[in-house]
Amino acid sequence: MPNNVKYMPVLRSRQQEIIVLRQFSFGSQIYPMIEIIKEKDIKSRKQTSEEFYTELLHSIKSQKIFIDLPVYLQETSSTQTEIIQFNRTVIQNLSNRIGFFKQFSSQASKIIPVISSLLLSTGETNTLKFQFEQLKDIFPNIAIRTFINTIDNDISDILEFIRHDADFLIYDIDKIPITSPVIKKQKVHIDAVNARKIMVRSAINTDIQNVKLDHGEIVAEADNSLVELFDSRGFQSFGDYVGIKKDDLSSGGTISPGFIFFDPFDNLYYGYKGNIKSLDEFELTIVPAVLNSEIVQRLRVRYPQYLTDNLGFELLERIGNGQETGKSQAKFKKISMEHYLHCIKTSVENDQKLPLSQI
Repeated sequence: MPNNVKYMPVLRSRQQEIIVLRQFSFGSQIYPMIEIIKEKDIKSRKQTSEEFYTELLHSIKSQKIFIDLPVYLQETSSTQTEIIQFNRTVIQNLSNRIGFFKQFSSQASKIIPVISSLLLSTGETNTLKFQFEQLKDIFPNIAIRTFINTIDNDISDILEFIRHDADFLIYDIDKIPITSPVIKKQKVHIDAVNARKIMVRSAINTDIQNVKLDHGEIVAEADNSLVELFDSRGFQSFGDYVGIKKDDLSSGGTISPGFIFFDPFDNLYYGYKGNIKSLDEFELTIVPAVLNSEIVQRLRVRYPQYLTDNLGFELLERIGNGQETGKSQAKFKKISMEHYLHCIKTSVENDQKLPLSQI
């Protein structure tokens, strides 16, 4: 049983997340979870879906990788077509879900399939147990992902088949505050499970918009308290969406220069935005403000390990020095993820709880 995992970053199968998955070295105490939401990356049309994901999983520098076909997706009129198609043909189709996981049997020692009930998606019953029975002899470890609105229905099945020495319980509370009385009430279910338990929460409210950020100020709608409180709720590990929004996977979007930067000292997020809707504002306004901020200066002096070998911060510095262009919203999404990952990895490997201000 891999008992040393402390953090499970959740990344989706999209371009910037895939770049981060390929580049970041997760170490021995971080197991990423990939939410596969479409057949494959659009830039890899020459590869089949199986070839693309098999190669991707092989390239990730992590001892174990959670693979999820997320059942929580809500289709809207703006949801990308390829995501809708994959959701209907694979994620919500019981036999196709199982077949998707089985195609990675050659990497079974590295892959942990994540199963969830389809009851709320399709109305089918007994789907948790059926998935487990089909996969348990192929994969040595399986994770069961349950949600704040499904655990009451799921718990009897989970207690029936979860293996305490091999499997994981992932309890996803979406963006509900960790102090919610609902979570307190459901703790009886959590305590009954004898397995490694991971609590997942999206820290950055999906309603946050770049244009509404207060430049250089705390993002009040971003709550990262899970990092501080997960173990007091009976969990051995925690997971989140790696310093970015768990967005609604919609198509399109407009230029809106903005950036959310994580500060491990206070375990807070700070927002930065441009003065006008121009990509030049990343280089002219946002990057200088971040690099000259009190946050960065304090880390440089007191906690340089949080900036050293930090891929995201190094990219910020190259943009600030004019060595690389910063005229890309996608690039700043990548910077946010890499910076946050480095901060959490540094904390985990040094057995140092955040916020640093309490040390």
